[in-house]
Amino acid sequence: MAIDSGGGGGGGGGRSGAKRQRVDEQGDRCEAVDEDAVPVDRISALPDELRQRILTPLPLKDAIRTGAVARGWRDLWKGRWEHRASLEVHLRSRDDPRRELDALAREPRPRRHLDRFSLVVDTCKLKSSELRRFIEYAAECRVEDLHVETRRRTLKGKLNFHLPLSSPLLARLSLRRIGISNMYYKGAQPFRALEVIRLHSVSIGHAPFTKMMALCPNLLTLDLRHCKCGDFFYSVAMPPNLRSLTVTYCDGIASVNFELVPSLRSFRYYGDFGEAPFSSLPLDTVLSDLDIWFTRSVSNQYIIKKFYNSLPKDLSGLNILTINYNALPVVSSMPSLNLHSLRELQLLMFKMEAANLADLYLFLKICQCPNLERLFVQFGGFNYKSMEGSTDEVTEEPPEDGLDNLLMVKFMNFNWCRAGVQLVSFLLRKASSLHKLLIVSSRVTPLDLPDVQEANLLLVKEALANGKIMLSKSDDAATQPYHSEHPF
Repeated sequence: MAIDSGGGGGGGGGRSGAKRQRVDEQGDRCEAVDEDAVPVDRISALPDELRQRILTPLPLKDAIRTGAVARGWRDLWKGRWEHRASLEVHLRSRDDPRRELDALAREPRPRRHLDRFSLVVDTCKLKSSELRRFIEYAAECRVEDLHVETRRRTLKGKLNFHLPLSSPLLARLSLRRIGISNMYYKGAQPFRALEVIRLHSVSIGHAPFTKMMALCPNLLTLDLRHCKCGDFFYSVAMPPNLRSLTVTYCDGIASVNFELVPSLRSFRYYGDFGEAPFSSLPLDTVLSDLDIWFTRSVSNQYIIKKFYNSLPKDLSGLNILTINYNALPVVSSMPSLNLHSLRELQLLMFKMEAANLADLYLFLKICQCPNLERLFVQFGGFNYKSMEGSTDEVTEEPPEDGLDNLLMVKFMNFNWCRAGVQLVSFLLRKASSLHKLLIVSSRVTPLDLPDVQEANLLLVKEALANGKIMLSKSDDAATQPYHSEHPF
């Protein structure tokens, strides 16, 4: 921020009393003054209202940075249109959308900058043309975070979202229960600041999805949940810098092609891989975290092979892995699986029978994880049938080694079933570096577990007594897995 200097002075070079130009420690140019005079920061002397108007076009982070340029601006951003930094419009059945739009239209131009604009539609009165006017208003306000949501099922399929022609500061877009229109205006400008798109229960076809991706060249995160994607997505060119992708229970998403996205680092897939598999990820992708949930067990060798071919060939850089009980046998069947960099493993064992425990043991033996430090195991709670038969029916022997660096284990929704206690005792025996084992359960430790082998029960009781096992009825927010939020 430049400050104009006053007139120059004559002679004397650097002599005492000569006028000179001072530059304060923040880098501001101050006006030329006598040596003993106090520098004048003229721009900081402006009224607050005028200075706030100067901040109007700036994104929040740049408005904050002005405090480093001049002392008088350091706290100005905190009061920057406090009542308008975030605006939520909630249209209920008694509200008239046109009245709300007219009130917004009367605001003076240029529009004040909005960090976030949220439109929640809980009425059947809103038309698509009126929805477009709300979006155009948000674009005029140079909104950074835009959220549009409908809450009435009767509106699903009736309202269509149109991307604005231009919104240069838009960084995050979230849509819920709404359609995305096939109509795009000519002359739409790329959304170069847009980094995050989250679509939940959104209806979108091939053409608008392709156009949306083309208009977001710098997209980093794409989150698709319960979306109705219409026809198969053939040959969709994904943004080249995409780093995080979530696909959850989406119809028709099977053929999206991600082969041109080597920058992908995080991938989460929840669904029926047999009926709606994701297309191949780039072979040279270096994933850092992977989350796989299959809704059904997979035993077909063709599907297992297809799943293997859909993942990058090299998973040696994977740090975090979350898989459920249906995906365990599939992952264990993958040849040459290198998980030597894995630091955190989360197992979603909502079903625990003899076969599931055997799958878990096989996974730990085949997928060597010598550097594993954190293990999370989540059970389905107490709505659960006890594992039938004796523990001898677990056909797979537990691994003998590979857990030397395991430091922390946490069981969530632990139900004290025989298989669960057997797994706890196995970890107590084999994890030589284990510091703590946390058990979150809605009931205290049963004193009598008739289905559990005596040796396993004694080991668990001993660990409880010496404090190695810590029991709690409530979950500890401080110790959560990386994938703590599951997009069911």
